[in-house]
Amino acid sequence: MTDLNQLSASARSAAMRGGTAGWGQVGGLAEHIRYMELRPKRPGRKPKCNCGCGTPKTHTGFANGVCLTSGCEMSMRRWVKAAGVRRVAP
Repeated sequence: MTDLNQLSASARSAAMRGGTAGWGQVGGLAEHIRYMELRPKRPGRKPKCNCGCGTPKTHTGFANGVCLTSGCEMSMRRWVKAAGVRRVAP
């Protein structure tokens, strides 16, 4: 079982809401809670965000303890918020 005391605040919140079954092993299913964290600083080049804003990637997007994506803060907030939205086919 995952030690909740060692998780970041956002990861702990997601674990408490979604459960810790398979934590850090499988992520991205519809029932997994999405959350974002600050991307660790690294020396060297700074990769640009994919959303088209041109700013560096500063945050990472996680689901169930697994990193799935990275981007600027706004794109990661959009990604987290879109988790509960289902598209209806026309």
